[in-house]
Amino acid sequence: MTTPLNEQLNYRDNQLHLESCSLSSVAEQVATPFYCYSKARILQNTARCQAAFSAHDIGIHYAMKANSNLHILHLISSQGLGVDTVSAGEIQRAIAAGIAAEKIIFSGVGKSAAEIRLALDTGIGQFNVESAEELALLSTLAQTSTRPVRVALRVNPDVTVNTHRHITTGTRGNKFGMPPEQALQLFRDYADHACLNLCGLAMHIGSQICEAAPYRQAVSRLLALTKTLKAEGVHIRCLDLGGGFGIDYGNGSSLSFSEVAQVIADTIHTEAPDYDGKVVVEPGRSLVADAGVLVTRVNFVKEAEPRPFLILDAAMNDLMRPALYQAVHPLLTVSYADNRVQRQFDVVGPVCESTDTFARDYPVSEDIQAGDLMAFLCAGAYCSVMSNSYNSREIPAEVLVDENTVQVIRRRISQEELMAFED
Repeated sequence: MTTPLNEQLNYRDNQLHLESCSLSSVAEQVATPFYCYSKARILQNTARCQAAFSAHDIGIHYAMKANSNLHILHLISSQGLGVDTVSAGEIQRAIAAGIAAEKIIFSGVGKSAAEIRLALDTGIGQFNVESAEELALLSTLAQTSTRPVRVALRVNPDVTVNTHRHITTGTRGNKFGMPPEQALQLFRDYADHACLNLCGLAMHIGSQICEAAPYRQAVSRLLALTKTLKAEGVHIRCLDLGGGFGIDYGNGSSLSFSEVAQVIADTIHTEAPDYDGKVVVEPGRSLVADAGVLVTRVNFVKEAEPRPFLILDAAMNDLMRPALYQAVHPLLTVSYADNRVQRQFDVVGPVCESTDTFARDYPVSEDIQAGDLMAFLCAGAYCSVMSNSYNSREIPAEVLVDENTVQVIRRRISQEELMAFED
C-alpha cells in the first residue's frame, strides 16, 4: 500500500500537517479521536471537478451522504454546486446550509410519505423516483403542489462494476431503480398527469469505481431509452448520471474527473448527437474523502500471537467502513522518523466486537507505544456520517483547518448529552 499524501497533507519537521497545522497541535486542543478536514483540499477538489465537467456543460450536484456537515455543505455550495439528497434530514441540512431549493435533487429507494411532503413543501428541483409504487404515492401527494413536480425515473442499467458487492447499485438484483422497460411504461402511463412532469432519467451504478468503461456502457443504455422515448414524443430534459468516482485509498487506483467527463461527453456525442437537455453528475467521496483524516491515539500495544495488536482509541463506530465492507484506510503515525524499523500489527479498536478491526498484518513503526498519535487517511467521506455511539461511546468532534486556523465544526457529543434524550 502506498501513502496518498498530497499538497495539503504531508510531513514537515517530522510532524504530519494538514495545511499549516500539525495534527499533534490540533490534538492538544481537541480530544481524540476526531475528524479533521482541509478547507483548501475541498476547494481544490471542487475546482478540479468543475473544470472537468463544465468543459462539457455537465452540471454537478454534490452527493451529500458522503459528508453532510453544515460547514462542509456551505463551503461546497459557495462554489455553485447543487446537492443530491437521500432523506428528509439531508434536505433540511441543505436548506440550513443556504442551498437553494431548486438546486436540490431528492434520490433514495424508500422515501416515506412524510419525506415526500417535506420535499414538496420545500420546493426542491427534482425527484429521482425509483419505483412505480413511489411514483404512485408522489402523484397523490403532489396534488396540492402549486406547480408540476419535476421527476426523473431512476433506471437500473444492469451494468457490472469492479467494486465491493455492498456498494454496487446498478446491476440486476440491486434494490435501486427500475428496468428500462418499466420506466418506458411509466412515461406512457403518466404522460398527461396534471401534477407530475416526467422529464428526466437517472442512474447510479455504484461507488468507488476506478474505471470509466462501466459509465460508457450505462450511459449508452440510458441514451437508448432516451431515443425510444423521443420516438414516442417524450423529450428527456435531464440525464442524471450519478457519481461513484473512485479515489486512491493507497492502492494506486482512482478515476479522474477529466476521464469520466470525457467518456460521458463522447458517448452522448456519438450515440445521441441531437440530445439538447441537461446532463448532471453526483460526485461525493471524490470531493471530500482525501480532504479528511481521523486522528486517533494508541491505547495499548498488546503482545500476542501470531501478531501483536495495536489498540487505538478510535473504534468501528468512528470508522465503520472496514467493518461494513472490508475497506482499508492508510494509517500513519503523526510523528515521523525515516529510520524506524517496521513491524506487522493487527490494528483494532476498543469496542467489544471482533469486527472492530481496521487492518490485519499492517506495517507500523516497531517503536510505536501507548499515547502516540496516528491518523487514518481519506476519512473525509463516509466516516463522520456513519459514526454512532455503540458501546455508549461519545461521538467525535469534527474540525476544519484553514491554513493555520482550527475551527471545531461539530463539537464532541458527550454521553451526558446522549443520555439526556432518554429522560
